[in-house]
Amino acid sequence: MQSLLRALLILPIAVVTVSAQQEPPRRLDFSTEAAERPPAQDTATATTREMRTKFVRNQIILGLAAYGPTFASMLGDDGVTFTAGYLVMAGGTFFAATEMTRQMTITPAREYLSTKMAWRGTLDGLVVGNVTDMRYRSTAGLGWIGGVGSTGLALYLARDMREGEAVSMVVGHDIAYISTYLLGLVIDPDLGDDTGLSPQARGIGATVVGWGGYALGRRYARNVSYEVTSGDAMMLWLGAGIGATTLGTFIAESDPSGQVVAGTVLAGALVGIWGADRWLVRRFDHSTAEGTLVSLGGGAGALMGIGIGVLIVGEAERGAAITLGLASLGAVGGIAITERYAQPARDGGRSFDVGRVEFSPLGAVAAAAGVQGRHSILRITF
Repeated sequence: MQSLLRALLILPIAVVTVSAQQEPPRRLDFSTEAAERPPAQDTATATTREMRTKFVRNQIILGLAAYGPTFASMLGDDGVTFTAGYLVMAGGTFFAATEMTRQMTITPAREYLSTKMAWRGTLDGLVVGNVTDMRYRSTAGLGWIGGVGSTGLALYLARDMREGEAVSMVVGHDIAYISTYLLGLVIDPDLGDDTGLSPQARGIGATVVGWGGYALGRRYARNVSYEVTSGDAMMLWLGAGIGATTLGTFIAESDPSGQVVAGTVLAGALVGIWGADRWLVRRFDHSTAEGTLVSLGGGAGALMGIGIGVLIVGEAERGAAITLGLASLGAVGGIAITERYAQPARDGGRSFDVGRVEFSPLGAVAAAAGVQGRHSILRITF
């Protein structure tokens, strides 16, 4: 009998103990403390598997083709030192990139900008080192610093950036860089003489203006009254190519000098960029896939135009005015047809993140009932 009584007394305690170890039932909590409680998922590690894989993959490629060779060349030019440095940097890039995905959120903008800026930073460092006649190891070190430093800078700049802004930054850099180089040819078309623009002025000038193009590209995407998506930014390059080809038809058969060719290509590209912004970027919101498809359609149309031009001319003379003219028409036709296939969304205007609005029904009831104390009713977070 005593054993039975002891068991009945112990049973409730055991039940309470087991219940306490189990997860409590979920409930709705509209209190202020619940609103201030941190989310269940840590935002610092909220990187998707797709973005993590893509970021690490691209960083590994950079480690093999950019970070590794420049780092190894910076350490020394003998075989053993070069091989050891290359293997350490190429392998270490994987672990560094993987750790980055754990410490920060890898968004599409961060992934895109860090990859593109790393390639351009490496090339910029190598160009500056070569035109200034630096030593081999110093040039390699400048290339390594440019690549790794550009990656870190891109991850910082793109922390609150949309993907369209990131693509616009890269497009702005490339347009500014190439435009500066073409402008240099207009000013001084002779690259090998000792007069006029020096190789240092051309290389350093294009590099500096190119980095300014990053800022212009971001400013363009942020300040216009319409949305600039990642696919929209790709359209600018497409317009530059069509504009340069179209304007080139007027000088194709006049035996132009290098100075005239550079000026014509530069002017046509700038006009084409303006046209692409007016008729493609402002009217539609292209996704990355749609932008790629439209670009391929324009290229396919240009190839068909070149083929028709060669058939008409009777020989493979791609510099003829008729061939370039048909290439431009084919590109425009290919864009128009592909736009009908892709059916991108119409531009919906500039989108802004206005934050989060939270309403507490219990706080409203308590305030209406006259309960003493502070009650949170409406919270707007920006």
